[in-house]
Amino acid sequence: MFWRRALSVVVLVPLVLLIVYWGSWLYLLLISFVVLVMQVEYCRLAQHLSGKLNPVMPVLLTGAFCLFAFFLPTATPVERGHASGVMLGFLTFVLIYAFAASLYRGEVAGEWLTVTLKLTGILTIGWAFGYHAVLLRKVDEIGWRLICLLAGTIWSSDTGAYLIGRLFGKHKLGTPISPRKTVEGTIAGLVVGTLTGLVLGATLLKGTLSWIPAAFIGLLLSALGQLGDLSASLMKRTAEVKDSGNFIPGHGGFLDRCDSFMFSTPVLYYYLELTGRLTSM
Repeated sequence: MFWRRALSVVVLVPLVLLIVYWGSWLYLLLISFVVLVMQVEYCRLAQHLSGKLNPVMPVLLTGAFCLFAFFLPTATPVERGHASGVMLGFLTFVLIYAFAASLYRGEVAGEWLTVTLKLTGILTIGWAFGYHAVLLRKVDEIGWRLICLLAGTIWSSDTGAYLIGRLFGKHKLGTPISPRKTVEGTIAGLVVGTLTGLVLGATLLKGTLSWIPAAFIGLLLSALGQLGDLSASLMKRTAEVKDSGNFIPGHGGFLDRCDSFMFSTPVLYYYLELTGRLTSM
């Protein structure tokens, strides 16, 4: 299992980094493909709980988030405000759709659960991850550096947690959501992620991030990455499924591999926005 995971990383990571650096429509295609597959995998999981969840509209709405992020202009504060207004309108449409589809069927049993499952998938995968992953790459000339900071920190944290937990983990984290996780692995993930964020932030974003903010971002992304991983584990545990798919050898599906980005991606974007660093980049 470990060597299959390692081989997948060796093959896929250089390709992904090349696309991230290239940006433009190629990056849009990459993120769109990833989130669309994630949404399909999520809907398959959700169908174990509610067979009424049709994946067609959730997949289309997820793709729409990526297109909005790519085509709406966000270079100036005025344009970002306009884009935010469009997105709020679209989010309102998503809420209306989720309830209207259930009301149209005229049934009661299980419909509230179906609405909740729809909104959870569309908002976490389409809006939180897909939309903000595209926005981060659009930041002036250093968008690729932000994606490298995000992905490098998350991947390093995941790897550190996996290896240390596998080799030295003795104390279980104590959660039935992911019973194999250990305290040692969790702490290692936070430490490795913090150090990686510190190094990547202070080098790739030199002049924008000093050591302390870079380390804080590393810790924040690592913690949120683990939260995203546990959230996906909760989905799979509830659906009584081990992996969301088998698309990536040794890693399962795209939802298994990218769950750590669901919360960390928007938080990184809004942290930079609220601290004024996004506009100065």
